[in-house]
Amino acid sequence: MARHLRTILVLLLLAGTAAAFVVTEELKLEPDPIARPRITPTFSPTCRCETQTAQITFRLRQPDRLSLTILDEGGQVVRTLLREASFGRGNHTFGWDGRNDSGEVVPQGSYRPRVELDKLDRAIEFPRRIRVDTTPAELEVTRLRPRVVSPDGDGRADELTIRYRSSEPVNALLLVGGRQEIKTALRRTGSIVWSPQGRRRGPYRLSVAAVDAAGNRSRPTQSYDVRIRYVDIAAEVIRARPRAGFSVRVSTDARRYSWRLGRRVGSARVRILRLRAPATPGRYPLVVEVHGRRDAALVVVRTP
Repeated sequence: MARHLRTILVLLLLAGTAAAFVVTEELKLEPDPIARPRITPTFSPTCRCETQTAQITFRLRQPDRLSLTILDEGGQVVRTLLREASFGRGNHTFGWDGRNDSGEVVPQGSYRPRVELDKLDRAIEFPRRIRVDTTPAELEVTRLRPRVVSPDGDGRADELTIRYRSSEPVNALLLVGGRQEIKTALRRTGSIVWSPQGRRRGPYRLSVAAVDAAGNRSRPTQSYDVRIRYVDIAAEVIRARPRAGFSVRVSTDARRYSWRLGRRVGSARVRILRLRAPATPGRYPLVVEVHGRRDAALVVVRTP
């Protein structure tokens, strides 16, 4: 009799194990009630930008009543976004502004959303975290060259390069006179290349700011004064006696430039242009030119 009882017990255990295996396999085959979750990985609720709200998107396979909460790293609920609200099947998107139930901005850190399904009596915590970041990155300009840019297309000093490094990956912003002109890809170190084609000659003030992945924008760096120069004559007025020789500095990165004084024309390669004043007293324009860009000075010829 004892032997039969042991046999029956073994058979019951085997039957129970088989039933549990079947149930487990059926649960594996049953699709999750929530699919295709997409969650904002990081954001700043204080940035006043497009990323100041975290989005939580998922597909609901069957209609249900949902409760959606935000948990901190200790598993405590900091914000209840939904409480037993009815939704049909399909895609749904919800937003979290980074505040708790009291309306205060939560501390920096990682948070995770949790969905409770009333009909299925299930709670699902998404594995992906939401990082709240309210601190702008620290940005440093490590190099800026050249300070004089000559965008005339000759391959010499046509553009300016700014190298930078940051405390975290950022979009670096080039500000020209306070207005944004260039935005780089998200990276910790990199360079900004400014090619001011078609700009007027003269001084410009540049600075750099940074926007991190959460949307926090740093303060601009110090301003850097740079100058666009095509060809410059160092003097505005040159005084000389008739037929007397005079010299003037010409600033350009071109190998050769052309000049015109009255009816005389010529070209030069030197940076100190030496000419002879006209024989007749008067006022004569001196014009130098490089690739269609000009500068002029006035040569005043007077008798002693």
